[in-house]
Amino acid sequence: MLKPISPAEAAGKIQAAFRLFLTFDPKQLDRFGDDIPSVWKSFWGPILVLPLHLLIMTFTDDPTAGEAGFLTRVVADLSAYAIDVVYWPLAMVMIADLLQKPERYARYIAAYNWVAVPVALIASAILLIFGIEGGTLGLPGIVLTFWMLLFRIRLARMAFDAPVMIAVAMTAGDFFLGLLVISMRAGVLG
Repeated sequence: MLKPISPAEAAGKIQAAFRLFLTFDPKQLDRFGDDIPSVWKSFWGPILVLPLHLLIMTFTDDPTAGEAGFLTRVVADLSAYAIDVVYWPLAMVMIADLLQKPERYARYIAAYNWVAVPVALIASAILLIFGIEGGTLGLPGIVLTFWMLLFRIRLARMAFDAPVMIAVAMTAGDFFLGLLVISMRAGVLG
């Protein structure tokens, strides 16, 4: 289960997540742990940035929201966020077994979850510096998304020693499942 994490431990994981995300340094993977308690603790990453996510969603002009009220948007955003945080770790249990490398699952998911912090902070900086264009983060947001996709390919390669095409397929699966969650959210709001 999800156990409390000390501020010092969280700061260390966030620092490693920034280094991993920005430099693709494989040495940083060792800082996330390789056991199931490390996976559970890694969910603190998405939890820590949840308020930031809600703020971004609240203050953006979301064209998919239609005439949805504030409470409806918050509930839809929270639901989509919860699904988004959980679906890939669950899918990866099976994928790690298919890759015949279940022992590498914990390190991959721990790193994957902690990297939510730098991604959210960079997205927030983009929002503050450049603003929003039609409910998106514009060109800087596209660059961030592209970098995140490259990062996830590299993470799959580092954590599982996966061939490029397997890593690309894993990242594409994650990306399209994420789009499905966004689409479901839009359906609730529309």
